[in-house]
Amino acid sequence: MDTTDTAGRSSAPPPRVPDAPVSGSAPVAVARAVPARGEHRREEVTGYERSPSDVLRTCVLALAAVPLLGVARWARGEAAALDGDLVGRLSSAAPLLERTIVVTAALLVAGAVAAAWTAPLLTRSPRLAGYLIVAGAAAVGAAHGVDVVLGGGADVPGRETELPWELDGVLGVDGLAVAAASFAVLAPFVSRRWRRAGVLLLTGTALLHLLVPPALPTDLLVALMLGTAVGSATLLLLGRPVARPTRDAVAAALAGSGLDAVAVEPAVVDARGSVPWTAVLRDGQRVFAKVMGAENRAADLLFRVYRFLRLRDVGDERPFSSLRRTVEHEALVSLFVRDTGGRTPRLRAIAPVGRDSWLLSHDLVDGTTLDRLPDAALTGPVLSGIWEQVALLRRHRVAHRDLRAANVLLDRSGTPWLIDWGFSEVAAGPELLDADVAQALVALALRAGVDPVVDTAVAALGPEAVAASLPRLQPDSLSGATRDALRHDRELAGRLRAAVARRCGVPEPGLARLERIRPRTLLVVAVLALAGYLLLPQLGDVPGMVRRVRDADWDWASVVVAASVLTYVGAALSLAGAVPARLRPVPLFAAQLASSFAGRLVPAGLGGMALNVRYLQRSGVDVAVATSGVGLSYAAGTVVHVLLLLGFAALAGRSLGSLRPAGSPALLWGALALLVLCLAAVAVPALRRRVTARLLPPLRRSAHGVAAALRSPGRLVLLVGGSAATTLGYLVCLYAATRALGGDLGLAAVGVVYLLGAAVAAAAPTPGGLGALEAALVAGLVAAGMDHTVAVPAVFLYRLATFWLPVLPGWAAFAWLRRSGRV
Repeated sequence: MDTTDTAGRSSAPPPRVPDAPVSGSAPVAVARAVPARGEHRREEVTGYERSPSDVLRTCVLALAAVPLLGVARWARGEAAALDGDLVGRLSSAAPLLERTIVVTAALLVAGAVAAAWTAPLLTRSPRLAGYLIVAGAAAVGAAHGVDVVLGGGADVPGRETELPWELDGVLGVDGLAVAAASFAVLAPFVSRRWRRAGVLLLTGTALLHLLVPPALPTDLLVALMLGTAVGSATLLLLGRPVARPTRDAVAAALAGSGLDAVAVEPAVVDARGSVPWTAVLRDGQRVFAKVMGAENRAADLLFRVYRFLRLRDVGDERPFSSLRRTVEHEALVSLFVRDTGGRTPRLRAIAPVGRDSWLLSHDLVDGTTLDRLPDAALTGPVLSGIWEQVALLRRHRVAHRDLRAANVLLDRSGTPWLIDWGFSEVAAGPELLDADVAQALVALALRAGVDPVVDTAVAALGPEAVAASLPRLQPDSLSGATRDALRHDRELAGRLRAAVARRCGVPEPGLARLERIRPRTLLVVAVLALAGYLLLPQLGDVPGMVRRVRDADWDWASVVVAASVLTYVGAALSLAGAVPARLRPVPLFAAQLASSFAGRLVPAGLGGMALNVRYLQRSGVDVAVATSGVGLSYAAGTVVHVLLLLGFAALAGRSLGSLRPAGSPALLWGALALLVLCLAAVAVPALRRRVTARLLPPLRRSAHGVAAALRSPGRLVLLVGGSAATTLGYLVCLYAATRALGGDLGLAAVGVVYLLGAAVAAAAPTPGGLGALEAALVAGLVAAGMDHTVAVPAVFLYRLATFWLPVLPGWAAFAWLRRSGRV
């Protein structure tokens, strides 16, 4: 983790710094309160930034609203009956009271929104007015989205009160969501007292809504959550004001701890996650202070959650209960390390400062961190001194857990100091201690080379301790800064493992498995979940599907199988036209059949592409020509796919029914999403560079290949004709499957459904678009007017013929190609 440095630099004459600290030095001063003067409590707004707190609030509220939304939809009838009973009892007991509560609740919502809008008028802040407009519009949209998901508002039996002044909309879900979003936006702009008043106002309004509900309580609770989430998301998108303690507040906090500062200045050091200061005391001593606020705690919590979800066995403990406990833990580790003889700056003060911040102060060690020194500064004695400090930590079971270059400081005499204990652990287990050695090995080897670092580490720690770090010598075990630096020398970790194994006389062991789940796995799960969501509603009429299968016309089965075989013939012809060499027909067809086996092992057809490249190479084709030829074959397939889509769409005409773009909101939303992605790819510089780097080179290679193919009409016919045969084979196979099960859609309509579904499924990270293609084809056929009892078994029959049945002959073809030395 990239935590905060606890030492700074100064241009003033340095004090004498001993080579080793003296145990039992001056006691730590802990301030109990900041002095009462108002000027020492002030904070100043230094700009606007995106806050980790807003990320945390938005994620937590949005994630909490999703299951609540599911419960609201599932228990809608029961909730309406309960609300009707409550409303009926209240209205029969006291009709006037009911009317008074309804009007009061509506006025409170309207008054809350109006009060929120007075803030930008009083402060003359157009920026805040813009925040409120964005948050209010987004909150209304979210409330309407909730209404769509829940199937429209439910009538609450027993409520017959008509609201005056047409306040019915204000009293409902929309008004409560807008009020919640407005107060969430206002929170960083007002004092704590006004924030509490806003919470009380929203709470009282919600309770009044429960007494005489214009909507179900679950709807109102979801509106509150989503409204607050929208407000936090608005702050995250546009930035919240950064309020940091002033110079006077820092001086007052130091004075409250017995450190009378005569000069306090911002420090220019690597202090990510905190605000660094340096101070000169009245007695001439200098101290370094870092101020940590609620944003630090939110960032730490998000970081720990991310590591918990992605990694395992990395030693992360639960987050501390408060920012105060976090600061106290860092101070404890610092005191313990210094007391055991470790070289770290002396702790001087812990004090609250500002509204939600804490100050941690140390003696200022005059020196420079390793990340700001030239590589030549890491001499043999310096490396040995660093490893001596690591050895001391191991003896006392302290894991620093962030031994990056920025956390090792060399003073004026060249003596190394260790700083920043914010992520450290005492009484650490062997895994954390070994991870410390691994981090130090990589961080130092990046600057001083592999052999000097390994030799000095073995000399200071011993071969057993250094060898124990081998399973942890991998990027997932490193801090963020070290991992980023390692990207410039990706082979360094491997060289380090080899050098450690050789120097310690042990075999190189396997790496520890630290990944709990990979991002690709999450994407696969999401795609399969979406596919299941789209498919499950179509599986409701199982008896009807069984009846369709029992009454199927199996004469079409031969057409299904023949069309499936045609796809492999077309792929062979296309590949033959993409390379200049003459290829033998039987092995070429066997290679395409074998790709049906290899392509099931990895997503996106990578297995089939690799097998074709290998086959061409063993057939005497240069590896560069083979690679570009396979790419040209796939590029030709894409071009033919698009042309066939346009042609079949023109032929289908009005027979597509609800699938036509003008009548399909799903297609319109999909087109809009694609347009947004394209605009983002053009507008965002980093994304534009990535798209350009990955897209333009293969396009250029394809253009060169097409130019070569155009010079040979025969090969052009093979290339284009083979690609068309492949695509048409899949299309006819799906059409024959629908006809076998009683479908009556025309070939053009089925063709459009297949071509659109295949294009969508091509983006899925699963082998052969597994799950995504089934969902897309079933949804397309049903949208085109086919009964779901025909669409579902027809798609399964199509996938059986094109995906599952070819696996066994593909394996046999792959084995034959290997035995004959062709792959």
